[in-house]
Amino acid sequence: MLQFLRITDAATPAFKQAWQLYEEAFPPEERRLLLQQQRLLQEPHYQFKIILVDNSFVGLFCTWQFPLFSFLEHFAINPSCRGRGVGAAALRLWVEQAALPLVLEVELPETETAKRRVKFYQRAGFYLNEHNYLQPPYSPEKSWVPLQIMSYPQLLEKLDFERTVQIIYRQVYQLNSYKPN
Repeated sequence: MLQFLRITDAATPAFKQAWQLYEEAFPPEERRLLLQQQRLLQEPHYQFKIILVDNSFVGLFCTWQFPLFSFLEHFAINPSCRGRGVGAAALRLWVEQAALPLVLEVELPETETAKRRVKFYQRAGFYLNEHNYLQPPYSPEKSWVPLQIMSYPQLLEKLDFERTVQIIYRQVYQLNSYKPN
């Protein structure tokens, strides 16, 4: 049985296991520092969840819940569990539990890995929005990262896209303004 378990304390063994996967799965420019992550665990809009299958750790799922949509910030499956449908099942569970539209960031589909990732989300019903998007840096020494936004259950019109990005920039990345590219 697949389930999500919210982690609110970085001192737990479950968080330590998930953090190791987080650091392995995401490049430095696409992840927070440990101290930043620890501070977020009590943030009411943010949920750092581990994914369990039959009570065994298989991945992590970090989301933000906003009034207009839910944002999937990080999602990773343990390498030993990939290719078994666990990621698709976890994504399907998130979609089924959501009462709001869903959005997430993906790498530009310029490499085979990035193209496979986009297709993975498309199979779950997500749409790749063509509007320009840059992920803000998680800290001053990091760079902006060109990514794209995927949305469910439909593409975002330009105004909805800009409104969505404004919320992500302000709440997730702590920026005061969004200027369209």
